[in-house]
Amino acid sequence: MAYSEHSKLLAQPRGDAERAVVFIDQRSRGEYETGAIREIVGRYFATCATVGLDPFFAVVQMSHETGFLSSFWSQRPRRNPAGIGVTGAPGVGISFPSWKQAINAHVGRLLAYAIGAGRGTEAQRALIAEALAVRPLGADKRGVAPLLGGLVPGWAADPRYTHKLVALGNEMLRD
Repeated sequence: MAYSEHSKLLAQPRGDAERAVVFIDQRSRGEYETGAIREIVGRYFATCATVGLDPFFAVVQMSHETGFLSSFWSQRPRRNPAGIGVTGAPGVGISFPSWKQAINAHVGRLLAYAIGAGRGTEAQRALIAEALAVRPLGADKRGVAPLLGGLVPGWAADPRYTHKLVALGNEMLRD
């Protein structure tokens, strides 16, 4: 099933983990080898499965945000998969001591955009709380993106952000 701006964030995976691994591995110019990419993608799929978020989309967004795991902020020791707290100013951004914590922060933040405050399952609320402890999210952004199109302007100011994610997701699905 292809992505569109009307695709739900809370959804079954639209693609499989191995397809994502191969796609990223063919494009990555960072320090991560195939095994590390497989581990990162696998953790996304495992984490998302517990909270009902489409893991393939989370990996698509991570790929976009990190240039397929090649950006400065995605490299060790920073491990920031989604530009969390990155402003463009030198040295400004959040680093994570492990990929588990980094992925929890990314997935929890996506959940916060998809689910209104105080809503969701216990597992969803716990992951959101963990993510927002790392970097708070204004109440005005909670629950604004049950669909991909809702990520603009909250997650990104780029008015073409959703279009870019949809195009990348659909390319990953076809490749």
